[in-house]
Amino acid sequence: MNKPLPDVIREYLTSAPVCRIATVRPSGEPHVIPVCPVYDGDETLYVDLDPRSATAAALRSETRTAVLFDDYHDDWMKLRKVLLRCVGEPMKGEEQEAAWDLIRRKFPQHVTVACHPRLTMALRIQDWLQEGFRVA
Repeated sequence: MNKPLPDVIREYLTSAPVCRIATVRPSGEPHVIPVCPVYDGDETLYVDLDPRSATAAALRSETRTAVLFDDYHDDWMKLRKVLLRCVGEPMKGEEQEAAWDLIRRKFPQHVTVACHPRLTMALRIQDWLQEGFRVA
């Protein structure tokens, strides 16, 4: 990662219940979906995808992705966003299990609806931009 994430941004990523992942399909079409992410507190977000989804197909052909976390407010002085540029990597084995421990902890509904790992992706943060946060 080019520059470390400030604590206020780390806290925001950790607490965010949803973000948007933008990819480019193999045909060249842009594609965006909302997902429920888990941030490891360092340089990785974890998301679980349907392996047959357009997002999964896009990440298989182009691993680079943009991830947007944002808050809207009618008072535009309170708008906030963090844009992450990431590289996606499928998880297996111990790292996938560790990611799912984080997912189940943040989103306990995964346990109650019996969700199981599908295509768990590690989105490794390469670069980031922010607006609306006070950072040193």
